[in-house]
Amino acid sequence: MNEALEYLFFTQTIADKFITALSNHNLHFEREIETVQGAIVLKIAEGVDDDLWDELDDLYDELSDEDQALVEAGIEDDDSKSTAGIYLQLANGNQTIAQVDPSIMSRILTVITTEELNAFVDTIVRSVEIPDDSPICKRL
Repeated sequence: MNEALEYLFFTQTIADKFITALSNHNLHFEREIETVQGAIVLKIAEGVDDDLWDELDDLYDELSDEDQALVEAGIEDDDSKSTAGIYLQLANGNQTIAQVDPSIMSRILTVITTEELNAFVDTIVRSVEIPDDSPICKRL
C-alpha cells in the first residue's frame, strides 16, 4: 500500500468496531502493530470518496474517545493486556514510550489533564536532555 490513511487504536475491542465499519464499506485495510507503543494501526488506501472519508473520520473521532477512556480507566479487553505509557519525543527526533503502571496513570489523570501531563513530561525530558546547572531562581 503506497499512500495510506492510518488510524491508530490502543484496544482491540475498539479497533474491531472500526474494522467492522471498513468491512461494511468493502474497504481493504492492512493491520500493523506500532513498535513503540504497541498500538494497532489500520491502514486504508488514499482515494476514498470524500463523503465516506468524512464518515470514517467522524467514526474514528468517536471511537478514539472510547479507546482513550478504556486506556485511561485501565480496562482490559479480551485480546489485550492493560498497559499505560507516556509518549516521549526526544530532541534528536527519536520517539519512545515510558511504560507506567495503569493504576498510577489513572490516578494522575483524575487530577490533571492529558495536556498538563504532556507539558510536565516534556519539561522533564528537556531538562534531562539539556541540563541546566544554574539556580532555579535565576532561570527565566
